[in-house]
Amino acid sequence: MKCVHLFSALLLLGTASAVTTAAAQPKPPASNAQKSLSTPMVKHTGTAPTGYEVTFRYKDATATRVQIKGEWYFADPTKLAPSSTFTNTIVTPALLPKDWKPGFFPIQSPNNNGANFPVTDMTKGPGGVWTYTTPLPSGWFNYSFYVNCAGPTQAGCKAVSDPGNLPWNQTGEATIGSKQTNSQVYVPSDPAFGTIDYSWQAPSPTAHGKLAVVSYHSPISLDPKGENYLAVYTPPGYDPQRSAPYPTLYLAHGAGENEMAWSTQGVAGNILDNLIATGQISPLVVIMPSGDALPGKRPDRSYDQEPYNKNLIDTIIPFVESHYNVSKSASDRAVAGLSQGSGIANSLLLNHTGDFAFYGSLSRGPSFLVPLASGLTAQQIAAIKQVKGIFVGAGWEERGSPYTPFMFTTLASIGAPVTPDFVHGGHEWYVWRILLRDFVTKVAFRPPVNQECPQCVGPN
Repeated sequence: MKCVHLFSALLLLGTASAVTTAAAQPKPPASNAQKSLSTPMVKHTGTAPTGYEVTFRYKDATATRVQIKGEWYFADPTKLAPSSTFTNTIVTPALLPKDWKPGFFPIQSPNNNGANFPVTDMTKGPGGVWTYTTPLPSGWFNYSFYVNCAGPTQAGCKAVSDPGNLPWNQTGEATIGSKQTNSQVYVPSDPAFGTIDYSWQAPSPTAHGKLAVVSYHSPISLDPKGENYLAVYTPPGYDPQRSAPYPTLYLAHGAGENEMAWSTQGVAGNILDNLIATGQISPLVVIMPSGDALPGKRPDRSYDQEPYNKNLIDTIIPFVESHYNVSKSASDRAVAGLSQGSGIANSLLLNHTGDFAFYGSLSRGPSFLVPLASGLTAQQIAAIKQVKGIFVGAGWEERGSPYTPFMFTTLASIGAPVTPDFVHGGHEWYVWRILLRDFVTKVAFRPPVNQECPQCVGPN
């Protein structure tokens, strides 16, 4: 048996995600041109439009230009069509934070699957510190910096994370697992300005789970050859000797991402901590694999489902079940994914149905659709009807949203236990954080929604 390599990148989630506590952030080595700053700085102003403003800082005295890219374009749902269609994707207006009003939601512009958000020049100040201040509504926002990028489209330029607010698996220039090129900031709600309370995404005020990067032997992995990474969440008070093993959720990332995406951009650990603390879900272990180094990756960094599925079923699940106190029963396993990862969940639902009891398909596009009922075999239909729960969700405005009701209609027509969920938003993390919460509170490890009840049938 190959031993688990449990790296030192093991952090309390409250520390790893508390972006407002600069002391909790790792510091770069002294040789790095970046000196640690308490960044970003979230300030309660009590003024319009949101009651809060955030100042981002980047120190580089030698830089001639520093830009910040942040996920803060917005749209007003009352000014848009009800949803995107197969032939017409909603055009989004690229409203900036200064234009924000209650009811607005984040969404990229142009409205497609890309991270099309504003890139803004920062202002150089004393000591070579570049700054940018903007109002922001409540919630989490991903952002990154570009240094000395000359082109207007950032083509050929490299995005970097905030040295004062590094991803939890990075200390200075040393990274355990895959490297992230962005950071996150959380902004509280000021109800006086109509911002939404997203405290269920904030660092939990009580107990915190733990995140770890784990390497495991993967025969089909290409880079590093024969090895691959998992990000693992264990809940507060995780007990390796507990008599009742924990249920397990496997979360798949989207194209171009890796094992770190859900725990950084998706703040999955914070969400789970809060749901466990408030009794909305039971403690569980969450496994976030990397599909980025497996065979079948395409030029657009999407990937084939079957190499991922084979690695998951033949390698990852046995590894997890031999190193963590988790149930070995398929009835205690759930799988979900976003975008390309929802194709993973769909392909497992159709082709490896008995390996999981709960399935979550978030923001599915056309790359791996559940076909019409007429395209399913009798064996597939029978197997799908036996799973405990299926969740399909998307943003109403995202380009691929029509595929989700299409999938729901197919599954409902065959009597599958399927639950739909739609929110305002595009193909981005604002939507996926909400859908993750809804999946684990409404479907995963819950009783089936379409249990047969012969005694419920009365006379006509």
